[in-house]
Amino acid sequence: MLPIVVETSASESWLDSVIEFSRKLRSRFGRRLLRVIALPSPDQEVHDSNVLVVLDRYDLRDADAVVELALRVDERINPLVASADEEDEVEALFSLASGMSRLEDSD
Repeated sequence: MLPIVVETSASESWLDSVIEFSRKLRSRFGRRLLRVIALPSPDQEVHDSNVLVVLDRYDLRDADAVVELALRVDERINPLVASADEEDEVEALFSLASGMSRLEDSD
């Protein structure tokens, strides 16, 4: 199961977009996708991003693919891509921006 972290008070449309984005990411990256973390609102941002995508490793093509998938799902999604090595630092920034709860995607 893919861990998805979101604020449970997020709007239903934002939550739906984040889940759909997560599914498309999983389809594209498979086991390389480790985590998706979304801020409670598309209007909140950390480093101009509102969704953190953690891959085991990534390069410029991977980052471009993540952005392209985001635009296909919802133009409000501004992803920040991080590697597993960077996850703790970046997740800490997102956690400071808002209290978040972990959800497990059932697919």
